[in-house]
Amino acid sequence: MASTAGYIVSTSCKHIIDDQHWLSSAYTQFAVPYFIYDIYAMFLCHWHKHQVKGHGGDDGVARAPGSTWAIARGYLHKEFLMVLHHAAMVLVCFPLSVVWRQGKGDFFLGCMLMAEVSTPFVCLGKILIQVSEHGRVREPDGEGTGRGGTFRVAAKGSGPFVIPPSPLAF
Repeated sequence: MASTAGYIVSTSCKHIIDDQHWLSSAYTQFAVPYFIYDIYAMFLCHWHKHQVKGHGGDDGVARAPGSTWAIARGYLHKEFLMVLHHAAMVLVCFPLSVVWRQGKGDFFLGCMLMAEVSTPFVCLGKILIQVSEHGRVREPDGEGTGRGGTFRVAAKGSGPFVIPPSPLAF
């Protein structure tokens, strides 16, 4: 959504300094509650993960749920850069974009918002890293190619499983 708003703002500005677009100020005001909510939602996910029995630390050892402060410290230790990013957006970037800009430079704000187009790909990269760490990566088993080939799932601690070929040709 940020990249779409950025595209609309930056392409509508003919003069890169003086042109204004209503979406630039509206989106920045929409983003502040989102960033605050996102910090809280990430903390809740972290908190619930540690309330489930057997989900201790990254070392795989089960731990007692612990106090809220201990869980908050663990959350800040694990997600420090993400929390810092969200806090900086709310405490620094929003006041700068509303007060200091004084309605100028909407083109540049739009360009900065367009940088968010990479976010889904960063998330996909994290998902693929987690999948490969757990050993659930599809590998061709060498029996044919295209529609007729089969795939083997490389799973840690277990034998190969055959996955039926997809009806879609690659």
